[in-house]
Amino acid sequence: MPARTITVLGLLMAAGALEGSCRKGGRPFGAVSVAVIPRETAVDLGGTVAFQAVVTGATLSDVTWSVPEANGGTVDASGHYTAPAAEGTYHVVATSVADATKSDTATVSVSTVTIIPLDRRTKWNPGLNAVGGIPDRTAIFRTLSPSGGDDTAAIQDALNACPANQVVKLDPGTFNINGNGLIFRTSRCTLRGSGTGTPGSGAGGTRLVKADRATNANAAILTLGYGPGDFSSSIDLATDAVKGNNSVTLVSNPGLQVGEFVLIDHVTTSDPQVFWGTHHDPPGGGSRRWFCRQDRSLSQVMEIASVDGTSITFVTPFHATFKTSYAAQLSRYGQWAGGPLQPFIRWSGIEDIYFHGGMGGDYHGNISMNTCAFCWVKNIESNAQVGTAVGMYGTYRSEVRDSYIHSTADPNPGGGGYLTGMAYGAADNLLENNVIWNGNKMIVMRATGGGNVIGYNYLEDGWGSSYPTIPEVGLNASHFTTPHMELLEGNRAWNYDSDSFWGNSIQITIFRNHLTGLRGAFLPLAIGDLVARRAASLNWHSYQHNFVGNVLGTQGQVLIPPQTGWMYEATSSPATAVPMWQLGYIGENPSAAYDSQVPATTLRDGNWDWYTQSMRWHGTGGAPGSGTPRTIPDSLYLSGKPAFFGSNTWPWVDPNTGAVYTLPAKARFDAMPSH
Repeated sequence: MPARTITVLGLLMAAGALEGSCRKGGRPFGAVSVAVIPRETAVDLGGTVAFQAVVTGATLSDVTWSVPEANGGTVDASGHYTAPAAEGTYHVVATSVADATKSDTATVSVSTVTIIPLDRRTKWNPGLNAVGGIPDRTAIFRTLSPSGGDDTAAIQDALNACPANQVVKLDPGTFNINGNGLIFRTSRCTLRGSGTGTPGSGAGGTRLVKADRATNANAAILTLGYGPGDFSSSIDLATDAVKGNNSVTLVSNPGLQVGEFVLIDHVTTSDPQVFWGTHHDPPGGGSRRWFCRQDRSLSQVMEIASVDGTSITFVTPFHATFKTSYAAQLSRYGQWAGGPLQPFIRWSGIEDIYFHGGMGGDYHGNISMNTCAFCWVKNIESNAQVGTAVGMYGTYRSEVRDSYIHSTADPNPGGGGYLTGMAYGAADNLLENNVIWNGNKMIVMRATGGGNVIGYNYLEDGWGSSYPTIPEVGLNASHFTTPHMELLEGNRAWNYDSDSFWGNSIQITIFRNHLTGLRGAFLPLAIGDLVARRAASLNWHSYQHNFVGNVLGTQGQVLIPPQTGWMYEATSSPATAVPMWQLGYIGENPSAAYDSQVPATTLRDGNWDWYTQSMRWHGTGGAPGSGTPRTIPDSLYLSGKPAFFGSNTWPWVDPNTGAVYTLPAKARFDAMPSH
């Protein structure tokens, strides 16, 4: 693989701090600090990176550069690093000449993962994977049994009083939840049931049921955290927040604290990479604040790691560049505009419970997770909701895993029939190893913050009650502008698609998924993919997507009349043929000319399709065969086989041969006694 040089643009530095690497003489004049830019990066084997060091607090700005690993590559006196020929994670250290006790360290990932160019990917280290996993709490604070009446107050009182790192335990049986539902705002507390019971009914397990649906139709069963759109104040950025870096300078510091969670965003009404969709209101309209601050759809929730005056450093890198030319701001979460700060809920979880009948549309459903960090939903069953069944709004490094989320009461567009979702700058979250079945949309990602991973889920039977013969969108990262830098790895669904009705998605990576091109149709009614059947597709304005290592279609795939044949790629709406690829079509006007910029900016490498029965390499925007074959890594976010795969083959999708093995989530679904 040829070496590449990464040019670092838009370096963030305090005015006058960087005085030249060749300066000699000088002496310390205050507390010395060193900052390396970029702090985290990735490079090919043998590739190079140009690092910079910013020294403050000394008139002498020289540094010495070093690599602590014996075989970790080399760095010269000017900060130019050359990677070794072996994969690994290495470090580059800049030490102040003025004060040798002061240094800063950059992390470099050296691998073949650069099959996807650096500017099209970010660091995916999602959910609680980054902090040691979900804690297994054993101390029981209070155990509750169903009363036969309204159980809301008893559970609420236990949650409010729960001590740190303890469990509110629910016995088997049906707990009736009324009114506005449970409001979970205690950090470091686990709400744990006694199991989800028989799939589809919860019989024998712990059931939380919305008991007053007829009189109170606008409440989730359980809401975790506070409103994701409530902010105390906003501060302008003095410098651009550059993708891949994790520090920025503000025009002033209102008293930010280490460990505080904030939102970074910028105005996107004039941002050329953002398409608001033809059905949005004009700028300033109400639809432009549904899942973001007004007109600010490019956003990211971040955790503050350190504060030095107006220089703020974050734990995670920026997944996009937030520009001062678009009025980039940092916003603090609050009880109301100008009011007291509102802290995130941290380290709280929901486990082993069956949920039934939550209502109210978006931000409601069965479980609504809001402004929480390191929180989780694990091994739950969600059934018969109206709203997003399990939503993550303004969350950070939280996760939903090992669950069965299914069977909306309203299989139609409009927010009532969605099964999972993320919104409002939610960043670095994980949705992993779930069965997501029988809804209108399996997942929606709206104004999300990047770094999120949708991994190893089984998504099946998305439909609308008024159009059962037209397959809904399956795997996706869309339905409101502008999701970006999200990873969808190892899932099985009937198709991948994006949205244009409510705006575009950019820089989404679709990696080692199986896109069958046909719904499973387990539903208790006749549906069939008679119209608009496809495997991988993108709406217009969906730019810079990466499809790598996927399998499209199935061995022995069949046609359904009136379909008469197969085709590799549709460049205009096909009449009766089923395409493997359909890039740039306009969903609102299928007969219109396709957006040629979509295929021109789409990376397609190492994907197998069952029409040509071959692995094909396009590169970015190229014809089949014009790309360069490379080694496809096992994963873009896991260091090895995940435990939930057990003895099953991993990776389970083999794009070299088209073979697919056992996806644990699908195996769980197939083993259920009924659907």
